[in-house]
Amino acid sequence: MKANKMFSVKALFLLALSVMMVLVTACGNGGSGDSKTGTADVKNEDGTYKDNLTISYASVTDVSKAKMDDKFHKFFTDKFNIKWDYNYIDWDSWPEKMRLWINSGDLPDFASWNYVNGDAMNYIDQGLFYKFPDDWKERWPETAKAYASTGLGDRLEEKVGGTYVLPKPVYFKNQPADPLLNQIGVIAIRKDWAKEVGFELKDAYTVSELMEYAKLVKEKDPGKVGSKLIPMSFNAGDLLTGFMMANNEHSRVESAFYKGEDGQYKWGPADESTLTGLKLMQQAYKDGLLDPEFYTWKNSEGGDAFRVTGNSAIAGLGGLASYRQDMDKAMKKNLNLDSSEVVHEALIVGEDGKYRNLEQVNFWSALIFSPDIKQEKFERIMDMIEYSVTDDAQRILNLGFEGEDWKEENGEIVSTIPEGESLEDKYPGRFEGLYVLGDDFSVINPAIKKEFRDRSVELYKEKAALSTEGGAMAAYDWDFQLYSSKSKDQAGFDYATEYANLILQPGDLEANWKKWVDGKQSLVKPVLDELNKEFAK
Repeated sequence: MKANKMFSVKALFLLALSVMMVLVTACGNGGSGDSKTGTADVKNEDGTYKDNLTISYASVTDVSKAKMDDKFHKFFTDKFNIKWDYNYIDWDSWPEKMRLWINSGDLPDFASWNYVNGDAMNYIDQGLFYKFPDDWKERWPETAKAYASTGLGDRLEEKVGGTYVLPKPVYFKNQPADPLLNQIGVIAIRKDWAKEVGFELKDAYTVSELMEYAKLVKEKDPGKVGSKLIPMSFNAGDLLTGFMMANNEHSRVESAFYKGEDGQYKWGPADESTLTGLKLMQQAYKDGLLDPEFYTWKNSEGGDAFRVTGNSAIAGLGGLASYRQDMDKAMKKNLNLDSSEVVHEALIVGEDGKYRNLEQVNFWSALIFSPDIKQEKFERIMDMIEYSVTDDAQRILNLGFEGEDWKEENGEIVSTIPEGESLEDKYPGRFEGLYVLGDDFSVINPAIKKEFRDRSVELYKEKAALSTEGGAMAAYDWDFQLYSSKSKDQAGFDYATEYANLILQPGDLEANWKKWVDGKQSLVKPVLDELNKEFAK
């Protein structure tokens, strides 16, 4: 009797220990399932998917006008035997809503997430992201190639011991230039107005030159706009991109902390060149070249005065051919203008004549998966992603269906969508691209006018040349970008808003800027100390 009792206690102890080990292993996995892919997702003999799965997905694609039973959406739901539970996130609330879902354990099966390295480290450590099976790259090789092209994927694996995040490649097969720079820094100006006021068209302008053009337009009003005229249609973000970045490549959050020539880390907004940009911003505001309430504008409002109401001479555009196409359609629809006749694209350079930009790391945002996702759902989603990166799928995603939306003539793809219409008009709310960003296909997309595609690539190549021939490119610092700390998280300022507030303050701008720099040191210095201790030469 005594022996039996002792045996029972020992057995219970071993059982409890086994349960504890299982729990520890599950937590260490970051909520993953099997360590290898398998046959969790059952298929029929003909290779089709046996079970219909309802898959929840969250992203910033607005599906309010989408018809989920149209040919486009139905193609994917039929091909992969799924039903979508789609969760739309407004652009402005995207970071906060995702943070809430992730921390509360309410993440959909998978989601598009604006990747933040410090948050990623914390979430992975807490087991809030699904850990991919160890052999996922063998099962989905094309996705693995696209993943490798981001640069982030492999580096992140080294830090966390596996795959938890799929960074989205900006370019996969169609990179427009080398080195690749951020698409920012391209502006649009009314070339018909420039001709009327005697302003020379060039490929690149200093901010001062653009301000001179804006003053001429304000004085002569070539568009007969009157009191509604906004010479420079820039919001706070556009001013950061144009006025500030043109003069200091370390004025933005992406490159604010950088390693100087002495091997020590610095804080870019404290550099004297920041003041150069601020003075230009303030002068443009005082001279009435900006809208009096530019700092309240959100998202597209900066460009609406140019492409929608036609009240502006200069607007931010960005370097993608798709942006140019969108502007073309908006001007035709709202102003009955052929943008090819009235718009000129150009770059902005600093007051010293140097071109500045950010080295474009080849990813933006990422796909993440719920730690509680079922294995069969994960495999189904990954099959869809694997298909989405193929050439055939890219054509469907970006052009529609052969014989209906496009055709091939003499080896060239020709869009057959009527002039003035787009694929989004025909199939609104398309979100199934999922992984490789549309930037990649925009380089070759025949649905975009060739002149826009050619000009986009031309400006990318011009950026590359200017950045390597006496320019100032902010190199992407992997050490800094993958470094995580509480101090670094606290020093991620909204520089567009900070700079706008500075130029609107009463008093001397330089004194206000110096006071602002001093006021930030309690948050900035700890980051510099950490970076210099960890990475300085």
